[in-house]
Amino acid sequence: MTDASMLRLRRLAGTYAAYALNDVMAQRRMKWRLNNGLKARTFPFHIEDNGTFFRDVMPPLQCADADCHWLEWQLLFAMTAYERINDDRIIPDRFVVDWAADVTGYCDELRYTHADDGHGGSFGYETSKPIKDIDADFHKLKHRRKVLQRELTEQRAELARDVFKGLLPVEVGSVHSGYSDGFTNKAVHLMGMEELYLQMAINPEAVHRLFSFLVEENLALGQWQEDQGLLTLNNDGNQGYCSGSSQFSDEIPGRVIAPGEPVRSTDRYGYLEAQEASSISPDMFAEFLMPHFRKLAAKFKLMKFGCCEPVHAIIGHLQELNGLRKVSVTPWCDLEKLAAACNRNVIWSRKPVPLKLCGTAFDPAEFRAHLQETLDIGADFFIEFVFRDTNLLTGAMQNRLDEACRIVREITGHPEGAR
Repeated sequence: MTDASMLRLRRLAGTYAAYALNDVMAQRRMKWRLNNGLKARTFPFHIEDNGTFFRDVMPPLQCADADCHWLEWQLLFAMTAYERINDDRIIPDRFVVDWAADVTGYCDELRYTHADDGHGGSFGYETSKPIKDIDADFHKLKHRRKVLQRELTEQRAELARDVFKGLLPVEVGSVHSGYSDGFTNKAVHLMGMEELYLQMAINPEAVHRLFSFLVEENLALGQWQEDQGLLTLNNDGNQGYCSGSSQFSDEIPGRVIAPGEPVRSTDRYGYLEAQEASSISPDMFAEFLMPHFRKLAAKFKLMKFGCCEPVHAIIGHLQELNGLRKVSVTPWCDLEKLAAACNRNVIWSRKPVPLKLCGTAFDPAEFRAHLQETLDIGADFFIEFVFRDTNLLTGAMQNRLDEACRIVREITGHPEGAR
């Protein structure tokens, strides 16, 4: 690595560490801790970019050494998020280097075709649907092979340690979980949603067999992570897990972990979802999915359920899952029905309608009224706001982002955590 690249990374790491340790971040940690722990309704929120916002506003990579780009990008991304989006996103007070690993696919004939989003990226895809008949094509499924790239991981960790020396601790570990690797999406990838639904009625035993295979693969992947000692605690605000939510918590791990003792999955926050099952009945959800979700939920201390699927009709089933603390509350969710059936100790991870923020025009009054509806109907619940699927968000929308963050803090009565 050149001296110029090291100097560049050290400067970025200094700013990154200053943000991670400042008073604003301390306020955000407390805000999430209180809400996530069901101690006080603080209404934390954060805004994700699924459009071109970060691509539009992030400074370009400058390191001459390509091996440094992964670290430079991570630093710039976190710093840009802090500087340009005044939400409650947390920069953890440690830097985690994820394990590099190769995991093979579960069907050699499965292919993905991605669509161009018109902005230099891709959005949406279709698959080759290689499973036409579950019984006849079951032989196409295969067990995944897992290979840990220890040398590459250590190279990345050593670079991070050099860059963060004297600034922040560096830890190697995975915050994600193989137990959370979805299985309904894999079934849809293999055969399409319409055919999967039909087979639930025509050949239910075959669907049970397919789901069981996919879930056992997830259980094997999660157990492999544990056996290899790859896990790290994931309760310090790392984003990108739990469908956009921050799982900052002092309830985890809930036990003393001795130095050198591996972290178990049951020490951590977990995540499950089944958005591809959004159109089946609650009874079919209980029959086809709940037996598998019970096995997977048992692997976590606390967990969140849901991505894009409405949960109001299945909340009764979900509340049987071990450690359920949060549910994703999407625009398709009937808030009145959810409020009537949901336990008060389940946090609503409310996802507002994305176009209220990133549509062709921004109406502050309409945006405020939309959020107020959730606050009114969910007055007895702990609520967080997670703005996702903002696929039209661009760098030109900086002013509306500033206004949106101001409105959220004002309407909830919790200005803490603002820059």
